[in-house]
Amino acid sequence: MEAAAELIVEKGWDATTAAEIGRRAGYSRTMVHARFGGKEAILEDFLQEYVSRLSPDHMPQATGMDQVLAHIDRIRDLYAHDRGVLRAMFVSTFEAMKTTSPLRERVQQQLGRGVANVADGLLKGQRDRSVRRGIDVNRAVSDITAAFFGLAFQWVALPSGFDLDCELAHARERIVRDYGA
Repeated sequence: MEAAAELIVEKGWDATTAAEIGRRAGYSRTMVHARFGGKEAILEDFLQEYVSRLSPDHMPQATGMDQVLAHIDRIRDLYAHDRGVLRAMFVSTFEAMKTTSPLRERVQQQLGRGVANVADGLLKGQRDRSVRRGIDVNRAVSDITAAFFGLAFQWVALPSGFDLDCELAHARERIVRDYGA
């Protein structure tokens, strides 16, 4: 997966071949096909990794605000421990917006689930009093997701001097300040 992640950042998914992934990983083309079955199978493995690593764990005992913040906390953890894979996840997310991308439908579904999880967290937070009552939940969801995608895009597009962890920490503080009870 690391070789695939590196190539996704360098070239994008569409321009990356299974042979290149294999060479980068130190495998022969035959070994890549034997182990993964080809580029589509590598894509499937990458997407499974993407979903499992970016999606916060289900936390039934957490407050609604904790559920909202879990997304930012997960990204901060990935940034601290595996920046290369995180960057590849973001690059593939942005690349998936092309209408011809094989990633498009799956990434849109995953992003939709993330947005719904933020909305559910805000509503749960209003019930458990960790989120202020009276906020416009749709507006808050839009604000929170726009902040996240904006920071991700800035880190990918203009990484020099951009501290993603620091910016996510500021966004986290602002979300608590603006929406917390």
